[in-house]
Amino acid sequence: MAAAVFAPASAAGPEEYLRGYVDSLLDSRFPGLGLRSQVISTDGTVKLSSHTCLGPSQKRDVLYLLTTTGRVQNVQWDLSTDCDRSDAAGQDKAGADREPETPIDVYALPEQELFAPLLADPRQPRFSVSYLHYRSPTKEFAAASTAFGEYFGLASGVFGKSGSSQVGIQGGVFALFNLDAPSSDLINADYWIGLPVSYRKGPWSYLLRIYHQSSHLGDEFILGNPGINRVNLSYEDMKFLVSYEWERWRLYGGGGYMLHSEPDLAPKHLQGGVEYVRPRAAGRLSFIAAADIQASEELDWRRSRSYQAGFELRSRSPRRARLMLEHFRGHSPNGQFYLESLRYTGLGLYFGF
Repeated sequence: MAAAVFAPASAAGPEEYLRGYVDSLLDSRFPGLGLRSQVISTDGTVKLSSHTCLGPSQKRDVLYLLTTTGRVQNVQWDLSTDCDRSDAAGQDKAGADREPETPIDVYALPEQELFAPLLADPRQPRFSVSYLHYRSPTKEFAAASTAFGEYFGLASGVFGKSGSSQVGIQGGVFALFNLDAPSSDLINADYWIGLPVSYRKGPWSYLLRIYHQSSHLGDEFILGNPGINRVNLSYEDMKFLVSYEWERWRLYGGGGYMLHSEPDLAPKHLQGGVEYVRPRAAGRLSFIAAADIQASEELDWRRSRSYQAGFELRSRSPRRARLMLEHFRGHSPNGQFYLESLRYTGLGLYFGF
């Protein structure tokens, strides 16, 4: 068990001040989870409880938030934060007096995303820039891949021990440039917007998302390739994903169905992956490795594989930055070239929460 301890130099105020400081900090960063300091002993040890059980990544985020204040060293978790043990305890208390059910609380504009972003997914909305060596059957060149996107939470609710839910909006632009061209030509740009609904209980999280993507060739690329066969690629898709966390590991999988597409594409597709994180593997840096695999009916279920490994730096705020080695092999994620086989290897810098 981890435990949250206030350094003696910081524990100058009364117990209620310390309790209020911890509770207000957790309320501002993790609204809807009902995190509360239950016990503050004379040596400054804090025990945290919650309205709903927490997953491993949520506990890591809470621990990181408190320890980086300079006033907290460790955290001790109440039984209410453990999904398996809290459920078992609830069954043992059948027929006995129970605490009243936690009321439904709705919080506007939450900071934290319930369904964590997929680290190795080439089409995860985020802010990033990558330098890549592209190899396709027809050409080979140095490329820059950039993304401008974000998740914005609209409302988050907690349903007692049944879990937490959240609705938000996501958008992004994904652009590819040929750095070997005289003017670093823009080759392709994909525009993406979606409405995600997520649910979480402890290590399990779920995502249902409806989104639109349209793809466009760059003007300079069209001028340099007058015979190019442009595809007016545009579609609306519905995707469902399930994620499970175990200690430092995360597994996810699911699939989707295109509701409408131009041109007419086979609608079914699948996605799965694995992620690993080792917090503070080198000082303040965490080591991260991730793999994402996708396949679609349109491409005869041939797999596209994306791999990343590198280090993440976090500040005291929720902001994070990652420097990642990355490799991709499969069909191009760039919309206009979805039929083209592609390999790339490079280095990427990613920013987010």
